[in-house]
Amino acid sequence: MPAKSRSYEMAGLSSRLWWVLRESLKELWSSKLNLFFMAFGLVVGVAAMTSIYSLGKGAEITIVHILENLNFGANSFLILSGGGKFFGPAATRRDRFKMPDIYALKRLDFVQEVSPVMVGILKVSSAKDAVSTRVVGVFPVYERVNNWGVSRGRFITNRDIAVKSKVCVLGVETAKKLFAGDPLGKRLRINGVAFEVVGILEKKGVIGSYRLDDRVIVPFTTARYRIFNRDWIDAAKVLLRRGTDFKAAERVIEELLRKRHHLLPNEVNDFRIITPEQIVAFLTKATRTITALLLVVSLITLVVSGVIIMNIMYAVLEEKKKIVALRKAYGATNSDIVLHYLGITGGVSLLGGSLGYLLGCGIVFLVSSFAPVEGYYSLAFLFVSLFFALLTGVLFGVFPARAAANLSPAELLR
Repeated sequence: MPAKSRSYEMAGLSSRLWWVLRESLKELWSSKLNLFFMAFGLVVGVAAMTSIYSLGKGAEITIVHILENLNFGANSFLILSGGGKFFGPAATRRDRFKMPDIYALKRLDFVQEVSPVMVGILKVSSAKDAVSTRVVGVFPVYERVNNWGVSRGRFITNRDIAVKSKVCVLGVETAKKLFAGDPLGKRLRINGVAFEVVGILEKKGVIGSYRLDDRVIVPFTTARYRIFNRDWIDAAKVLLRRGTDFKAAERVIEELLRKRHHLLPNEVNDFRIITPEQIVAFLTKATRTITALLLVVSLITLVVSGVIIMNIMYAVLEEKKKIVALRKAYGATNSDIVLHYLGITGGVSLLGGSLGYLLGCGIVFLVSSFAPVEGYYSLAFLFVSLFFALLTGVLFGVFPARAAANLSPAELLR
């Protein structure tokens, strides 16, 4: 075929295609009620899918940012006393992890800092109220290792450690619960022992259900001898020097602690080494499961909206079957008719998908404004939303489109 003939044929085909699509959009806009009902289900389904995915992803990003803000990145990990499952109850003895282990860890060349803590949930009371909250015994290095200073007042000092001072630093939430005004200089009681408030911690937020700002910080020696009355520690954060091989450091520390605790080769560890990746995976596991289930629900909503589109299109076809037959009598091909009705469902799908994505982003914005979750907006997910919406419209629109194409011009005689 000559090139000139092919170009004329392509021009005619594109012109015919544009005409068919333009007629589809005209018919779509002529019945605004049908347009509303067909698009409504898609808007709801895509909005649900967008908001669920974005909030789930935003929750993960929030957790990562909080951990980074606590200086818990790729060069640090946590050692918990007692062996067993990750963050579950200890399955072995917990009283073997002691201060001599901390001194041994500090002597390792690749270790920059070690911050041991004693932790317990205790009754803390003031003149205003009494609450059960987390009491943490720390050294001054805790502030540097965790990148967690005070917003007002001061932190624990070396002198507090030396003289076992009865002073404390409050988390933001704990301060609000226990005091109506400025808590600095005020007194509270921890298990009946009087302490003076000398500082307020910077606000850090929430990781899952773990409220970082609900705690009381006291000197480690005070916690050891005046509150908990024991010599073993609950946990220690280890900060590695830059350039250290993380896996190799983890193996060395594991071997060191096993040797110091006199564990036999067939005995399990009586400690747990927790990495940032494990914490993120643990905290987001439930979120990911719920997100996956809700995404399935939103996909079911899209299927239901597809059924609605199909039934409305069948009803439209029943009303306009004579118009379709007349078009065929004037030379419209089966492909023209199919394309016409797929153009209608495709237009509805793109409209519903776009509005649904915008509505979903609006929901994410509102939720992130009132909840401690970052909003996550992705242009790529816009195209994913439009794809699923268009797929729904085309799959469920092809049946009425084929039924319209199979109509005979003889319908005009009925």
